[in-house]
Amino acid sequence: MKKALTGKEINYYNYLSEVNSPGKYFASHLKYKIFCCLWAIASIFHMANFNGFSINLTFFLLTASAITLIAKPSSTVRLLIFISLQIYQAATDMPRTSNHWVIAAFVNLTIIQSYIYLIIKRRSFFIDKVELMNIFAPLVKMEVIVLYFFAIFHKLNSGFLDTEASCAVRFLLLQNSYYDILPTSKTLLALNIYLTLTIEALIPLLLCLRRTRYWGILLGLVFHWVLAYNPLNGFYDFSATILALYFLFTSTNFSNKIYSFYSQTIKRKSVLKNRLLQFNLVNFALFTFSILFALALINIYTRAFQDYFRHVIWTAYSVSFMIIFILSMRTKDDTEEKGAFSFAHYTLLLLPLITFLNGLSPYLGLKTESSYAMFSNLRTEGGVTNHLLAPISTQIFDYQKDVVEIVSSSDPYLQRMADEGKLLVFFQFRKHVKKHLPAQVTYLRNGEKSTFELSKASATHELLSGSYALDKVMDFRHFMKNGEQECTH
Repeated sequence: MKKALTGKEINYYNYLSEVNSPGKYFASHLKYKIFCCLWAIASIFHMANFNGFSINLTFFLLTASAITLIAKPSSTVRLLIFISLQIYQAATDMPRTSNHWVIAAFVNLTIIQSYIYLIIKRRSFFIDKVELMNIFAPLVKMEVIVLYFFAIFHKLNSGFLDTEASCAVRFLLLQNSYYDILPTSKTLLALNIYLTLTIEALIPLLLCLRRTRYWGILLGLVFHWVLAYNPLNGFYDFSATILALYFLFTSTNFSNKIYSFYSQTIKRKSVLKNRLLQFNLVNFALFTFSILFALALINIYTRAFQDYFRHVIWTAYSVSFMIIFILSMRTKDDTEEKGAFSFAHYTLLLLPLITFLNGLSPYLGLKTESSYAMFSNLRTEGGVTNHLLAPISTQIFDYQKDVVEIVSSSDPYLQRMADEGKLLVFFQFRKHVKKHLPAQVTYLRNGEKSTFELSKASATHELLSGSYALDKVMDFRHFMKNGEQECTH
């Protein structure tokens, strides 16, 4: 027991023996620790988006684990605790898990899968961190490319290309109404649609090629930085997740540059502290002025911006990240990996495959939510599709073909669907009725009129039954009866 607790005489495989350059090994070790910090910070931005730091015990523990991981990113135990809590929270949120949180869960599962793979391979629980990163990083990069593939593929529909309905137009109008920077002519609105498609197509293409990878990262950084300021949502949580995942595409030169800035900041802090500790009138005046200036800034920011986390914390974090990244681009790095997507074993492709199938769900007739189709104007329900390339015949499941139109209901949400001319997939309609138990609802299901009355319904009524597992996994958005699909999540 003592040996197990102290780690003495335990098989700890040193991956350094397989690396030609010790310098490259230690640079990769630094990269691993910085990624752990960035991944934990992305989680904090996620919780900040809806003030979720202390909503429940899980979020409190997730916040605490993120902070402890940042404090000691070299700890494998802290990483495993953190990602396990994140996976648990994503599973708890199902089926309404946000898209970036779904990707985060897939990334975390990939890390755990890679860890288990190395345990079996090395016959030890003590896994080298550099080897662990070398195993999971290529798989996570595949998942990022899959995310971008579907982000652009889902938008290839008539609704997104329609200036009257397109989410690209709505985003620009909302952002401009808040910041009032760009003109809103019809030409510019139409241009923004195709500009969005072009940028989202270029990013993964540039990331896949070694020579253009850094330009792809830079383009993505600017794109997601701008997107984070849209008042429609707190997109900085999505952007922070993407920043952390971009980091895996970078060479160790970027990691070294981050560490260099960190070291210089610590040294300057120490020098400044020593100077200010020497009491004199100048230092006293500087100290007093600094406090008053900081309070004045806080007062200005409090009055100017309601969302301080977006305009202060996110701005400071993202701009610092981009500046250091741009500076790292100026230095050529011969240690950049050549096989960015090389995987250790074919069994490790399971999570990237599931990530792909999740994005394919709308075209298979499965769920339309949490399938990376956010704000895409995609419509695939009711035997009709607005996609320009994927025909409705690809739907091998019938969930989306079973459609309900609400006539009237005592339930406010269902009545709103009726008033606004919106339809629901029967699967989603049943879930809502089962959860909220409306006193009465009259609806048309595939053209046939029915009425549900709670007081007369038996426990085995079709609207009060269903599979817990399927209800937990699948979720469908409402859609328009007539016209193009509106801009919704």
